Amino acid sequence: MKSTRQRAQEKREAKLEHVREQLETGSLVIRKMTDEERLRYPPRPPRPKRRW
Repeated sequence: MKSTRQRAQEKREAKLEHVREQLETGSLVIRKMTDEERLRYPPRPPRPKRRW
C-alpha cells in the first residue's frame, strides 16, 4: 500500500512525462516572456517556510 505522498509523487512524475512528450512532438511550445509580460507579471517573492 502506497502512502499519499508516494501517490502524489507518481502523479506528478506522470504529468511531467506527459509534458516532455508534448515538447518532443511539438504539440507544446514554451516561449520566453516578452518585456511587456514581464512588467505585467513580475516574479513573486519567495513564500516563507512554514514550521511544523
